[in-house]
Amino acid sequence: MPFQLSSWHAQWLGRLRSALRLLVIVLSGAVLVFLGHTLEIFRGNRYIDLRKNELPMTWPARTNLWPTLILFTVALGSFIASVTIVALSFKRSFRRPTRSAGVYRVVGGCCGVLLWIVAIAEFSLLDRASKASLGRYSCGNSHILSNGRYQYRAVCEEQGVAFYIAIGAAAAELATLLTLAVTTPTSPDQYIPGPKDDHEKKRSMSISGSTKRFP
Repeated sequence: MPFQLSSWHAQWLGRLRSALRLLVIVLSGAVLVFLGHTLEIFRGNRYIDLRKNELPMTWPARTNLWPTLILFTVALGSFIASVTIVALSFKRSFRRPTRSAGVYRVVGGCCGVLLWIVAIAEFSLLDRASKASLGRYSCGNSHILSNGRYQYRAVCEEQGVAFYIAIGAAAAELATLLTLAVTTPTSPDQYIPGPKDDHEKKRSMSISGSTKRFP
């Protein structure tokens, strides 16, 4: 009976982990979209027609893009890694619960969570420390009567939204890591094939045998 309970818990945690991984994909993708749009505004909306009593839209000569670029890079890495994990999860060999594979995944998850934490902290600290950062400068000029005030507001809002979504992505990544940390110690050192695996093996052998008979 305890084995059945542990097996049920392992399956439940596996499904939860898959859902969290999909959530990480969605959240990291949203961070990419918002930050990418702010960079697009920065590069493509420097010259807009002036109206009466409006000031021209300007950016600092040395705009500090590092907070945005670092968070964008971490989100991109998390997105690619999560998509790769989901794609590999369709392979039976990748889903086999072994302790060594679990340890590797836990180490990778720790690195992912650490990168998110560093990127979020760096984004917050550098954005506050630098008056020429993309987020701080746009927020400071969003209420000035200029021809780019709507662009400033968009950048300011989207930078803030991306920051909070990144926190959510880091939390989802941490929750995924916790599910791995719970299931890894109880995983066997080597994978023990079950009846379903034996059936699949016999089926593949029969198919290969029939192929040899009838080329």
